Amino acid sequence: MSSSPLLRVWASLVVLTGCIVGTAWATELQATRSGDKVVLSWRPNADADFYVQLATNLVDPMGWRIDTNAISVAGETCSVTTVPTGAHRFYRLKAWEVLFDGTSTAVFRGYRKAAFPDAEWTVTASGELKTVFGSPAGHIITTNQYDDFELLWDWRAGTAGNGGVLYRVTEYYDQPYKSAPEYQLVDDSGYSLPGKQQLGAVYGLIAPTNRGTVSPGQWNQCRLLVQGDHVEHWLNGRRIAQFDFNSRAFNSLVAGSTFSSYTQFGKASKGFIAFQNWTPEIWYRNIRLRPLPSAP
Repeated sequence: MSSSPLLRVWASLVVLTGCIVGTAWATELQATRSGDKVVLSWRPNADADFYVQLATNLVDPMGWRIDTNAISVAGETCSVTTVPTGAHRFYRLKAWEVLFDGTSTAVFRGYRKAAFPDAEWTVTASGELKTVFGSPAGHIITTNQYDDFELLWDWRAGTAGNGGVLYRVTEYYDQPYKSAPEYQLVDDSGYSLPGKQQLGAVYGLIAPTNRGTVSPGQWNQCRLLVQGDHVEHWLNGRRIAQFDFNSRAFNSLVAGSTFSSYTQFGKASKGFIAFQNWTPEIWYRNIRLRPLPSAP
């Protein structure tokens, strides 16, 4: 079984140990003090991004969780609150789950299909997952289902490129958008779209705000946070939309939209992640995910 570099912080004592991931040393975890903080840092690794998990004991089951004071999106450093006198905490690095590494499409299949749709999606020589120009609209979904998670990916659009990422998707309907909300990905300059259909929107429901400027063809980083009923859309480091499933506000938005006729829309607490292929070209890279603890 794979394990991760482990750090124990006990009162003012810091004990550092390393663990093996697979058959090679993954990285080193170090700790330094900065005022009332302990700063954890680690050597970058070419094969994986890491984040920090916390446990208060090493008794089985250990109950590792993401520390609210030690969240690292995908960097090599983070700060945690100094542990109270007499208490102890254990920290470890955990690798993100890589959904696309630049070569393999093994974690995807076609929507309502058993195989990956090679005629509609391709992997470029540069290691990008790309929609095939001129192909019929077709969507891919993850082979696994997810409930609470954080998803990161980079993407760019060709002229008038139109796609999206949908979450907690079911295969109840003939199209994924009929069961699940969508993080809209589109070249806004190629269309004249209302706010609720623009880049970063919860498609058809919520317009993005605080988005900043996005130039046609540029690479962008997206972050999708889904935890319990709460959802956040982030673009290039800015939160641009958020909502809560099952809230009065969300239910009202759905009731006033084209999704109102789909009784299963937004109802699943767990589902697939779907990547849309509309028209004409979208490129993706660095797609990775980490599970989140259930919302309190």
